Amino acid sequence: MSTLPRAPNYLNASEWEIILDCTHILKPFQIMTAELSGEKYPTLSVVIPLIRGLQHILRNLKTETDVGDVFRNMLMDIVSRRLGILEKNKIVAKATFLDPRFKKTAFGLLENASNAQKWVSEELTMMISTNTEMENEINTTESTTALTLNSTNNTTESLWGHFDNKAAQVKTTSSPNITSTLIIRQYLEMTFLERKKNPLEFWKQYKNTFPDLYNMQLKVVNGTVDKISKLQGGLTPE
Repeated sequence: MSTLPRAPNYLNASEWEIILDCTHILKPFQIMTAELSGEKYPTLSVVIPLIRGLQHILRNLKTETDVGDVFRNMLMDIVSRRLGILEKNKIVAKATFLDPRFKKTAFGLLENASNAQKWVSEELTMMISTNTEMENEINTTESTTALTLNSTNNTTESLWGHFDNKAAQVKTTSSPNITSTLIIRQYLEMTFLERKKNPLEFWKQYKNTFPDLYNMQLKVVNGTVDKISKLQGGLTPE
């Protein structure tokens, strides 16, 4: 650079110290960007834990210069203002909740974790209710057909008609809301998946155990940050 006609002045020791300080502060942002740029694993569900981790690092980061201290505080304000509220976003919150590595633990505020569970429970209840209605229609058709056949040539099966009708009524009156609560409780009580493992493998393994949760996570966990890149001005600090 010194051979250029209009070469800038060399940085002095104080300026080098400021640069090193700012580089140290920006390092966590580089790591976070790399994590969110992954293509071989879901990234939407890691947004919340990464933001909380970034805030924790910035709060505890020691600066060596006054400029570095101002810069750190400015970045903390930007992260809190533009990214911290993503914890309240339905899409992002449900993706984190349905990631078996995080569930409710990755949230910074208990209220936000509870809201995420409520949103998942509400959607799960609707799915179960819809599935139950479809099953009841199919069972009604099958029962009508079976009764028609049995009435002509099967007296033995008709002896079970009273019990079969009572059992069908008990099954029909079961509450989808209670069912969804039990499913979510069972999911939350399972051991956390190791953080470095792919959550999609977990859901492939348990798709028959939690079929409705499996279908739900296909829409949220199996996604990328691109889905919310325009939310709150994007994920890149200004």
